[in-house]
Amino acid sequence: MEPAKGGTLANIPQEAENLFRSYRPDLSIASWAIRFAASHENVMLVLSGMSNLEQVKDNLSYMENFTPFTEEEYALVQKAADIINGSIAIPCTGCAYCINKCPENIAIPKYFALYNADMRELETKAWTAQTMLYSHFSEQFGKAGSCIACGQCEKMCPQHLPIREWLKQVAARFEGTL
Repeated sequence: MEPAKGGTLANIPQEAENLFRSYRPDLSIASWAIRFAASHENVMLVLSGMSNLEQVKDNLSYMENFTPFTEEEYALVQKAADIINGSIAIPCTGCAYCINKCPENIAIPKYFALYNADMRELETKAWTAQTMLYSHFSEQFGKAGSCIACGQCEKMCPQHLPIREWLKQVAARFEGTL
């Protein structure tokens, strides 16, 4: 189980974060994802990747004397999920398993992150830096439009994402192709 979705659920849109903070300001954002996973009846163990001692301490603070979710908390998480899902064009966690088998050396997670950032910024800006970053990355890696649709990336993806289809969208956005 990947309760915090590779850290993606620790960095959520401000509107979703505000929901959680208004209900339980003492809890970290990541704790909501981990507690959600641990609150299911038949779950006996939740593994959480941690990058530093602060994250270890945070996990211990709410798991040591664990209290399962209330119905109100489940409803709150559903509202937050709707907000989060509405803000992410491509739900890639950036694990990079997909690139190991890519014969075209396409920087799939980097391109998906750029695309997601670009889609969020386009709401408020006429120009974004993501196009320049894409151009820079494509000097070192294959372009999204170079995908030969072999499907090796999708076989490796733990999220079971339709990577080939999204690479077409990335190419359309940054390369002006379809």
